[in-house]
Amino acid sequence: MAELNTQAKEAAVPKLNEREIVAYLKAHPDFLARHPDLLESIELKHRSGSAVSLIEKQVELLRAKNQRLEDRLERLLEAARDNERRQDNVHRLARTLIRAPTLAGVAAGLAKCMREDFDIDATLIGIGAAHYKRHDIEGIVPIEPDGRLARSLDDFFRTRLIECGPIDAERAQLLFPKAAEIRSAAIVPLEKEKSLGFVALGSREAERFAPRQGKLFLELTADLVAAAVRART
Repeated sequence: MAELNTQAKEAAVPKLNEREIVAYLKAHPDFLARHPDLLESIELKHRSGSAVSLIEKQVELLRAKNQRLEDRLERLLEAARDNERRQDNVHRLARTLIRAPTLAGVAAGLAKCMREDFDIDATLIGIGAAHYKRHDIEGIVPIEPDGRLARSLDDFFRTRLIECGPIDAERAQLLFPKAAEIRSAAIVPLEKEKSLGFVALGSREAERFAPRQGKLFLELTADLVAAAVRART
C-alpha cells in the first residue's frame, strides 16, 4: 500500500524537462539567491572525476571572466600607448621636414625619422624631372619618363595607387641602391592628382609592408614629404 501511495504521489508531480528548467531559471535569475542552500548541495562533475559545488564553479567562472576582461583591457591600453607613440613620432617627422633648410635636409631628416622612429631601413624620394633634375642629393632622384626607374614602376605611375608588399631584388636595387637585403617596400604617390613623384620606404623584414595593411600612415607621410619638397623646389 505504501508503495502505491508513493507511486501515486510521483505521478501527481508534473515532470519538467531540462529545457523548461533552464527557461525557468533564466526567467527567475534570483531563484538561487532565494534558495542559497542549493548552491552548496548542487554538484558539478569535473573532467577529472571530482565534484565541486555550484558556488565554487561560479567563483571559477567569475575568475576566468575577470582574467579575460583584464587581458582585453591590457590589449586596449597597449594599443592606446602604441597610437600615442605613433602620434608623437609623426609630429617629430612633421617638425623635422618643416625645419629642414634644404632638399638635402628633407631627404636626410626623412631617412633619420623613418629609421629611428618607425624601424624603416631605407627611403627614397622620386621627383618628376619636370620639377627636379639634380643628381647630387642622396635620397632624392629625378624621374626621367623613359628612364629605367620609371619603366620598373610603370604600373604604379599608370594607376597612381599605393603599392605595398614584398619587393624583388632588382627593383629593390633600383630604389635603394645603398641598402642591403630590402625585402618589402611601400611606394606612395606624392600629390596624386599632380604627379609630383613618389616616396619609397623599404624594410629588411619581408612582412613589414603588406598589400592589405592600413594606408593612413603612408598617406600622411607622403603629404608631409610633398609639402616639404614643394616648398624647396
